[in-house]
Amino acid sequence: MARLAAIDDGHVVAAVYRNPRTTQSLRRTIVRRLDTVPLDEALRAELTVPHDQVPRTWLAPLLGSGDPRLVVPALRCEVRQVAQQYALLRVWERSGPGAVRAVLDDPAATPWLSRAVVDAVVAALAAPDDGLRRLRAQGEPYEDPARLPALLATTRGTSTLRHLLSEPYVHDLDALAAAHAVTPFMPKACEELARHEAASDTQRRAFRLSVLNEPWPTGGRRAGNTTPPALRLAQEELDEGAAVWAEGMVAAGLLDPVELIGTARPAAHALAALARLAERDLLSTAAVAELRASADTHLGERGAAWAAFDVLLPQHGGTIAELIAEAGRATAGAAAAPEPPAAEPVTPAPAPASRRALRRIDRVHALAALDLLYSLAPNDAPRPRDPEVLRALTEYEPATAPGLAVPRWFAAACALHGIPVPENSLAPSLAQVRAQLPETYGSGAQHTERAYAQGVLPAEELLTLLPAHRLLLLPYDWRRLAFAEAWRGALARRLRAELGTDPDAWLRLAATVTASEAASEGLTWAELVERARSAAVPAVSAGTSIGGSTRPGTPDEAIGLLEHGDHLWAWPEGTLLCLADAEVVDAVLPRLGPDGPWLLAAYLLRYDRTPRVALDRLLAGRDREALRVLAAQSRWMERSGGVERLVDLDDPEVDLVLLRHWIPRPAVHRIVARSRPGAGRPSLGARVLADWRAGGAAWPAGGSMWLCSAELDLVEELLEREGPRLGLGHQLLGCLRVFEYGGAGRLARLVGRSALGPSAATVCVKALACADPAGVIRARLDREVAPDKLVRKLRRARSAPRARDLLASLPPGEPVDWAALEAAHAQEPLPYWQDIVRLDGVPEEVRLRYAALLPEPGPDGLRGGARLTRERARYGLGGHFHCAPSTQLDGLLTAGLLDAADLVRLAAPAALLLAYLGSAARRTDAPPDAAEARTVLADLVRCGLGTDPAAWHRVAARLTGLDPEWDPGSTVEALLAG
Repeated sequence: MARLAAIDDGHVVAAVYRNPRTTQSLRRTIVRRLDTVPLDEALRAELTVPHDQVPRTWLAPLLGSGDPRLVVPALRCEVRQVAQQYALLRVWERSGPGAVRAVLDDPAATPWLSRAVVDAVVAALAAPDDGLRRLRAQGEPYEDPARLPALLATTRGTSTLRHLLSEPYVHDLDALAAAHAVTPFMPKACEELARHEAASDTQRRAFRLSVLNEPWPTGGRRAGNTTPPALRLAQEELDEGAAVWAEGMVAAGLLDPVELIGTARPAAHALAALARLAERDLLSTAAVAELRASADTHLGERGAAWAAFDVLLPQHGGTIAELIAEAGRATAGAAAAPEPPAAEPVTPAPAPASRRALRRIDRVHALAALDLLYSLAPNDAPRPRDPEVLRALTEYEPATAPGLAVPRWFAAACALHGIPVPENSLAPSLAQVRAQLPETYGSGAQHTERAYAQGVLPAEELLTLLPAHRLLLLPYDWRRLAFAEAWRGALARRLRAELGTDPDAWLRLAATVTASEAASEGLTWAELVERARSAAVPAVSAGTSIGGSTRPGTPDEAIGLLEHGDHLWAWPEGTLLCLADAEVVDAVLPRLGPDGPWLLAAYLLRYDRTPRVALDRLLAGRDREALRVLAAQSRWMERSGGVERLVDLDDPEVDLVLLRHWIPRPAVHRIVARSRPGAGRPSLGARVLADWRAGGAAWPAGGSMWLCSAELDLVEELLEREGPRLGLGHQLLGCLRVFEYGGAGRLARLVGRSALGPSAATVCVKALACADPAGVIRARLDREVAPDKLVRKLRRARSAPRARDLLASLPPGEPVDWAALEAAHAQEPLPYWQDIVRLDGVPEEVRLRYAALLPEPGPDGLRGGARLTRERARYGLGGHFHCAPSTQLDGLLTAGLLDAADLVRLAAPAALLLAYLGSAARRTDAPPDAAEARTVLADLVRCGLGTDPAAWHRVAARLTGLDPEWDPGSTVEALLAG
């Protein structure tokens, strides 16, 4: 629809406008282009008919048109007063004050206009010189991109949401998605935004997730929710809406039905969800096989076991898998006895109340952890003999079984006690793994993921298994999978060994890939490397295009694609350069012509982990267009620290582009604070001021942060335009800068023009009458930002966004008294303290003291350095949503953020880390520190466990949750200690 609306044909645009699938936002876009593409006369006639048969969805977008004939019917939608005033303001701006008077006098408009709005507009018309400005200042800031996100984050009423989404607010999808990620919007708003024509696939998925989460409200309260389904199942209990919720998630490809068997709880609701999926033909083959295997193993053909299942089901608080296992254990001793009558089902004995069961996520690695310990122990180390321990070990997940097989010692121990062993006792062969290529959706790639993670599939084999085009356009669901990262790493090592630093060899390979993909040959990287080495260089025309969309032809086109999250264009040269060393990038990039640097800049922004070498060379090369692309879309590098590196360049052109787009507040402050006027050419502040005056935006690029700068003209203009609407602290800070850089006379003139609020003006008048004006203003400003005042506000905060906003609302550049906040928190915990210490700009020492509240580090660690990452590792690793545990730990070891000893003595949890070390021993691409950690661990096993049966039983009981005193969030060293 959006593409059709962009055609400069009135008849086509009219057809789009009438189409019931057209969104309100697209209709507003059509209305905004009326000066370029006039409205089709037939459509105009339909819209302006004087009756109520025209749909509201057709009329509401006309509010901001500025056309009096279209605004009058739009007013019939019973819009809010602020929207009425804005509609008349737009008529004034587009058609003049006479047109506004005509609308006010129009009998068709009068019944729909509020008296307060009419009075305000009439008063503005009576002051022609200043009326338009006053009317604009009084109204709702519809052009402010930050306004709608802020409103949607706090609005809960359905009717209010309907108004907000139909009124002419600017829809900045990046800002909306960012606000939604912090404070999820209501599902009704998300449903509309998910259909927005400017939304990227990632943004649609985030909004759609909140809609799909609606049938299962958290805590029984209807609200927005962006928690992924698998994570919700691990953290929350299902309710009566589980079946509808599961159907939506599975149909959307966001949930693997297998999760409902081993993760979802309570069992009754999970079973209802599975039944609904079966009715809708959505139950996967893997889920059916999982259920059948579990039932056959634990229940079999024993009627008593099935009767126990029925009795336990209504009140069982665990998962279906746990319920089946418990029902089987309850009747295992009576297997040889006659079955009890159906009326008297076997009731299992309750577990001792003193024992605290581990969470499922804590115990799934128990078998793999014990297997590693036995591999490092003396041959005569005692195996588990406690049947309860063995039964607990049988509850491991198949994906976590060491090498995807049941260890022989475990199978033998189970056989000795008559305990059934899960069927997957033999690891799949490499041929079996290669026989099934991974699908692009997440659950369809799990067999490859498990085979790689457990060392069955070597990383180098991925080069001969997977088609190369999957790496050119990596499937979205593969981004969090370990084998995808391993595939890249294996290819980088192969290219380094085969091609060296010869630019001709790298370009020949790129041409070979392009020619092969254009012919849809589906070759692997191993085949392509071999062909590039042994065959002639294929002839590839400059216009050859591969991938889902055409490669951008200009930097602006690239920025436009990135703006919408469009990463569907392939560029083999970019794929290779993002894997290459610095010498290769420096040699190849000039050979790609003037477009090479900015194309590489646009290409590398698709990576979750920005390729450091490629980014380093682009920043060192200082190509203007490449830097512009990086700065305009720096949001894609936020997690990898790319924004800070762009700010480090201290380049005014880059700084200006960064300010025009969203960047973190500390980065804005760094840019603003170093801008100085009078350097012989227009300063950054002067250019921002000129753009602001010419563009008519609500705020200058960089916003109110300029109040703390040395740019006197810009500070003064901000106070002139926004003075009374700014907080007292902001006004005083601006006045202080005016005095410091412009003197008492300029501050007096500013006060005389009534640009300030009454409180700020009074302070300035008193200050100018004293010998030390700056000291007086500074003293009043210090009282305004006093920490006790901030603490009182924080204690009243009703939400995390409100708490964050309170700190962000301090006058720019004014430091937070973190010592006072910490003291207040120690005295009585401040609400949302976790959200506060996670803010950008919090001192490292403060964050170190509250490391447990920080987000889990990814493979590149936390922003702020190794100290923060190491300290946070004490509180648990392996639960990062955006990457697999092996990717996370490999990255932390390779980067030197953790070392071998840290895995044993510092990081947690013990079971997961032991499972990682065991799988790393089987993988061919594991970092050397993993082997060193096993050496450290082997010494501890020999010294701490040896062949002591009591010590081994203690460790097994801890790992399986049978030791009520054990904390699963402990280190490996603590696990082995007495």
